[in-house]
Amino acid sequence: MSRIRASLGYARRPGPLVVVCLAYLLLVSGVMIWRGISVSPDYLLLILVPVALLSGRLLRFLRDWVPFIALFLGYEAVRGIAPKSGIPVHYKYVIRADTVMFGGTDPSRWLQEHLGSARWLAIACTVVYFCHFVIPIAAGMVLWLIDRVLFLRFTVALLGMSFAAFVVFLLVPVAPPWLADKHHLLPGVHSLIALPSAVSPFYNRLDPDAAAAFPSLHAAFPLLAALALWPATRRGAALAFAWSAAVWFSVVYLGQHYVTDVIGGIAFALGAWLVMTQVLVPVVPALQRWPARPEPGAGQPPPTDLDTSEPDRSEALGPTSALGLAGVGDEDRSVQDGSRAMPRQ
Repeated sequence: MSRIRASLGYARRPGPLVVVCLAYLLLVSGVMIWRGISVSPDYLLLILVPVALLSGRLLRFLRDWVPFIALFLGYEAVRGIAPKSGIPVHYKYVIRADTVMFGGTDPSRWLQEHLGSARWLAIACTVVYFCHFVIPIAAGMVLWLIDRVLFLRFTVALLGMSFAAFVVFLLVPVAPPWLADKHHLLPGVHSLIALPSAVSPFYNRLDPDAAAAFPSLHAAFPLLAALALWPATRRGAALAFAWSAAVWFSVVYLGQHYVTDVIGGIAFALGAWLVMTQVLVPVVPALQRWPARPEPGAGQPPPTDLDTSEPDRSEALGPTSALGLAGVGDEDRSVQDGSRAMPRQ
């Protein structure tokens, strides 16, 4: 029994939990894409429940994640309002911007003319494209397992960026390249999505907007995830940056976004994280880091928090360092170190 408890205690440490979570998400998402099932946020919430059970923090998981996913799905539902606004959809401005940027050549058309016959490339890019929700949810789960404050910063920035993008979708609806081709404005560019994808019945009722190309949230989500992961894990952030580049290529190659859309998504992600770190964190206590709790002893009573499976910051820094999860940034460690150096009262 003691050996089982020791194994379970080790599995609940941040490092092993992160590895288990990512491997599990990769496996389940791969099977869903292979079977033609869309990996939408409502499915992902249910998929992550076993990880929350393993962590021993199921109730905290539900408190943190159910509101986030609900707001996320609410945003997708609100997007369905945009096509009913009566504002004309823009086609030519982004086409002109891309052709000017690339010396008279449209990048989507050029890529499809030269690489459109590569079936393997279309399948690979489709898989990348279908991971639109997987990457931010996976990044959020990693941050939640490592450091709840970083998780809150990321989710608030993600939702704020999404709703800001909705304002643009509503006021300046932009059609994607494949839709411009159907109106004979960009001949030769088609949707090269190479795999079927059946969305969940609930998500299908949300009726998301098709004319929501600018800014590209496909481009913004992985970049924002990389920025949020950077204070916690440099290796994870580097992988997220590399994935972002793969997404940027894929959405243009598949005819789903213009390069102008991708640049807009990058700008939104950078702007959202800048507002989070420079504007919100200094004034919102829930987004700020507090000094680590002093260890019990020296006349101080032990903590009474019954959720003892929640990893302490000192515990989190140890096992995760081997995975590149080096903590939360030099400025945060300096605060903690300073708190330890203060004499006891």
